[in-house]
Amino acid sequence: MNTNQHNNSNIAKPTNMPIQGMLVAILVAMLVGICSYESKGQIETMYSLYRFNPQIVTPAHVGSSDVSDITIINRRQWTGFEGSPLTFAASLNQKWGENKGLGVVALMDQAGPIKTTTISADFAYHLPLNDKWTMSGGIRGGFSNLTIQWSAIRLTHGGDDNFQEDISSGLKFNTGWGLRFSKGDGLFLSFSQPRVLKYDFGAASGGYKDVDYLYTMIGTKLRLGSQITLYPSMMVRIATDVPLSYDVNLNSHIREKFDLGFSYRKGDSYGIRLGFQATKNLYAGYVFELPISAISKVTTQTHEIALRFTFNKKSTLETK
Repeated sequence: MNTNQHNNSNIAKPTNMPIQGMLVAILVAMLVGICSYESKGQIETMYSLYRFNPQIVTPAHVGSSDVSDITIINRRQWTGFEGSPLTFAASLNQKWGENKGLGVVALMDQAGPIKTTTISADFAYHLPLNDKWTMSGGIRGGFSNLTIQWSAIRLTHGGDDNFQEDISSGLKFNTGWGLRFSKGDGLFLSFSQPRVLKYDFGAASGGYKDVDYLYTMIGTKLRLGSQITLYPSMMVRIATDVPLSYDVNLNSHIREKFDLGFSYRKGDSYGIRLGFQATKNLYAGYVFELPISAISKVTTQTHEIALRFTFNKKSTLETK
């Protein structure tokens, strides 16, 4: 479990159609299925700029464009609420040769007494299927640690031995994978599992049960004249015995300089995104979210800030 499972506690129990038509059909099927699915919204990775930096959830992204980059994301969720989630992520995406990519991801996440620290390395290979479509496959390997700081919890009645001693999973190896299909006009579909192995506290696990997530992302690019480009996208998170979760996003890229977008996370929040290409190589992004779940009674806002520095060949704001 990444400690980004912020909404609830971590207890879990071929066609002959053209490829583009098939992907559109998949997107419609997802929307129909989701709209009819009653969910109470536990999710693992809680951050909004996943299309801006998809590498966090899929190693297949590294080396997928002519631009290499370093990206930093800081998210403060439910500000003003004691023990509110805090996430810091940094990633390096390096193009290697014509069809390969290398990357590094470092993540620190704190949600109440639960803290995760992760560092991993990514490798991806990009195989052209024809003059329009490319298939990308990525693998991930790294180490992570999960700690539950029971002693940091302030109890109404002290003296409970179950809350006196912190527990840690220790430094554990983990691995992940990603698969991505992309088209030259911006259409893409990806599947990934950034973490395959589960956390285990051994005899101290008790009723704790970890879950691992499968991520599905789909999106495209729509040009509205010469000044505005729209980037609609959607991400679905799936895990065994955990309610389905999804994000729907619409971002607009204006005059090759500014971003303005809106997002919705099922049963959790609405958000607005702003972005600005400060220099040729430096982009700054910001997301403000308003919760719509029960947490809205005690806190009203979430802030997410991102910086991306691009290098190697041309610099572009457009997200793939």
